[in-house]
Amino acid sequence: MRKVLTFIGTGSAFSKENLSNSAYYLKEDKLVLFDCGETIFHEIRRLNLINEKIKKIDIIITHLHSDHSGSLGSLILYCNKMQLQEINVIFPIKDMIYALLNLFGVPKNIYNTKTPDEISDYYLQSFEQVHGCVSKDGLVERMPSYGYHFINDNDNLFYSGDTTIIQENILQMFKEKKIYYLYQDITINNNKSHLPLNELEKLIDKKYRHRIMCMHLEDDANIKQIKELGFNTSR
Repeated sequence: MRKVLTFIGTGSAFSKENLSNSAYYLKEDKLVLFDCGETIFHEIRRLNLINEKIKKIDIIITHLHSDHSGSLGSLILYCNKMQLQEINVIFPIKDMIYALLNLFGVPKNIYNTKTPDEISDYYLQSFEQVHGCVSKDGLVERMPSYGYHFINDNDNLFYSGDTTIIQENILQMFKEKKIYYLYQDITINNNKSHLPLNELEKLIDKKYRHRIMCMHLEDDANIKQIKELGFNTSR
C-alpha cells in the first residue's frame, strides 16, 4: 500500500507498547493531524513536527475519547507559543470542542473551531459513525463519532474513528474507488466498540483488501494474520 498518512501512534486505548492511534499529512506549510490522544503531543515534540516550516495546523478529531483527544489542549497551547499563524480544530460539533478545551484551560481566542465543510484547501467530509463504549453493566453507551473522507492532490482516503461497522455508503464508495484507501480501526477479539477482524474479512473481498489499512491495534494484534488475509496495517 502506498504511504499516504504517516502514523505517529498505532495503539488502541489501553495499549502499553504503542502510542495512541494518530496520523498526519503534510501540505506545504500546513500539518494536518488526525486525532490527538494522551500520548501524541509528547511524540509530536520528539519528532519536531511543529518546526520552522509549519505555519498552520489542522487537527481533525474523530471523537472525544481521551485516546483521541487527550493531549489536544497541550498541542494548541504549544502551537500558540510557537506563534503558528493558524490553529484549527475540526469537528462537526463545535460546542463539544469548546467545552473540552475550556476544561483544559485553553482560551477560545488562540484557536479556531471549524466543521469539515468550512475547509477550503482540501476536501473533507464527515460521516457519523456507529460507535459504542461498553459500560460496567454490559450496556453500550454511544457518543458522537465521525469518520472523514479526505481528498488532497492525488490522495483519496477515508479515516475511520472507532466504529463497530463500515457503513454501506462508505463500503460502496470504497468498492467504486470513490474512496481509494480505507483506514479502518479493528479489534482481533469481539470488542463491541470496534470492528472485529473476522467481520472485516467477511465484508471485504480479497481483491479490495490491499487498499485497507488496519489501525488502532491492540498490543497482541497478530500482524502476520492480518497481512496473510491481504490487509495492510499501520504498524
